[in-house]
Amino acid sequence: MIAIGQRLAAGVSERPVDFPEPDPTLFPGAACTRERNALADGHSLQRVRDGLPYPLTHVLVSDLREGQSITQCFLVRRKAQRSTRTGEPYLELVLSDRSGAVPARAWAEATQRYAATFAEGDFVYVEGRTETYRNALQLIVRSIRRLDLHEAEAGSLPGFELELLVPSTEHDVEKMWAEILELAASIASEPLRRLTTALLEDHEERWKSYPAALFHHHAYVGGLLEHTLEVARTASWIESWLPEVDRDLLLAGAILHDAGKLCEMENPVAPRFTLEGHLSGHLLLGRDIIRDQARKQDDLDERTLRLLEHIIISHHGEPEYGAARRPMTLESIALYYLDNLSAKLNAAAERIRSDSREGDFTDWQQEPPGGSRLYKGERTGEDG
Repeated sequence: MIAIGQRLAAGVSERPVDFPEPDPTLFPGAACTRERNALADGHSLQRVRDGLPYPLTHVLVSDLREGQSITQCFLVRRKAQRSTRTGEPYLELVLSDRSGAVPARAWAEATQRYAATFAEGDFVYVEGRTETYRNALQLIVRSIRRLDLHEAEAGSLPGFELELLVPSTEHDVEKMWAEILELAASIASEPLRRLTTALLEDHEERWKSYPAALFHHHAYVGGLLEHTLEVARTASWIESWLPEVDRDLLLAGAILHDAGKLCEMENPVAPRFTLEGHLSGHLLLGRDIIRDQARKQDDLDERTLRLLEHIIISHHGEPEYGAARRPMTLESIALYYLDNLSAKLNAAAERIRSDSREGDFTDWQQEPPGGSRLYKGERTGEDG
């Protein structure tokens, strides 16, 4: 699958794109919100997109400015009903597209009319206006309808292009997948190689479509595979300058360190935690996935299994960040820093890409990767 959104990287096409009629076996009914279920079941974003016949002219979230009238589609990332100090109901929303997310509010009249008609993870058609509140842009919603309801009421749909609404990796997913399988195949220990390859191949579609996180880093379709590959690439050559490291153990841990996220989250289009994700977290879930696979193949010695499990449950470094134990082996220490490096660099790059502030520096943010502004001006060697 070629990188989603690559075709539109240079801007929004003004020519509508014709898509085939939706496949009723993949998209039952006439609604336009089923695509999230298809991805949650392991289908690729491209398969979802091919079933949608809607083009769209769209102002990206990253291009929104104060005082704009908005009439377009968004993905609902968050929805919560609140009350003002006077007891009036309002909706607190986060609406997103592939470029980022914007907080939104629907006041009492709109809340009473539309609150029950859509949910988190739905694609919606929104009418409203942008404004600045406490130095941050937000969208005041006048109306918000799930796409199929808007189409039924209006008799037509102004356009819908999934590529514009769902953030996705910019890399070729199939090439990344081939590379991660090649790295797994390079593990010399046959039991570790079999375990690692099995856990990749048994969950292929989830590895390819899931984000690495809900927010902060690699938080887009395909982000889990991208992040895993970044960590595994670096892990594969550490032994060349630190021969005391067990390459097989570190590489297996690098590839599988976030395997628990395959159970921790659901619905990669609008990801949220599952019940077991909330209660256990991906470090312990990953440990359990590895333990179950080791039982099935019954050829991995107990010591190697325990050392691999330690890499998984300690890779967040500190208990306050979710680690069950602090890293206690060379391999677990290496994995902790490699994982953190990939996450922090991706978060910083995303901040730079999405920042619309004029000048050479981004706006100040507390995190990630820390309280600072980031330089986004010309690099050495760039034409001035």
